Amino acid sequence: PGWDRDPEGERPEPWDGIRCSRSSDTALSKPLDEAFSLWKKLLENHGIPEVRSLEQTVSSLQLLAALYRLQDKPIQALESFLLLRSLCRRLGDRLGTANSLCQLTQILLQLECPSQAQVFLEELELCLGEDEGSE
Repeated sequence: PGWDRDPEGERPEPWDGIRCSRSSDTALSKPLDEAFSLWKKLLENHGIPEVRSLEQTVSSLQLLAALYRLQDKPIQALESFLLLRSLCRRLGDRLGTANSLCQLTQILLQLECPSQAQVFLEELELCLGEDEGSE
């Protein structure tokens, strides 16, 4: 159709219109960092947090970690998945715990940290073994 080509007939690259700088990156991640700090403070006490909806809290932490991954911030994503794992354990949510452990393992492997990833894999095996034992 021609609408997707510039005047010289070249097709624009997807990132041509995207301009990022350190200040815009900081501005985009600031709300996520603030949310992370609030979740961390809320979950620092042991036990189940008093929130309106535990399901929504779990979903919010999953989303936070996913957004950090999309922003290519693996350390923050790791921290978010660690919080999520902690909450899922407290709730007795084995599937949520297992998912968190898988995500933690994947990020650590991407960061080329296989020995740390192994720790979470072993924890995952225990988690899945507990699940099989309860059936």
